[in-house]
Amino acid sequence: MAYLKINNGDRVSVSNHATNSDWAIADKRAMRNSLLAESDSYLVSDRGLSESKLTEWKTYRQSLRDMDFSDLNKIEFPTKPE
Repeated sequence: MAYLKINNGDRVSVSNHATNSDWAIADKRAMRNSLLAESDSYLVSDRGLSESKLTEWKTYRQSLRDMDFSDLNKIEFPTKPE
């Protein structure tokens, strides 16, 4: 098993026999994982976000988790809240 490392140190596993498409999808998954990690701090209670902003961040994070990686050409990242 080979691993693709991303900027925040997370690893995404990829088979040693992975195709270019497999690597591209693994890269997109790694980007998604990085965005999830970056958004963790928005959910802590002492951040001082309004309920509506907190809901926006929760929705964004759920959209990241629900991403479909089955077709490389149709992978779309959700828009990060302001």
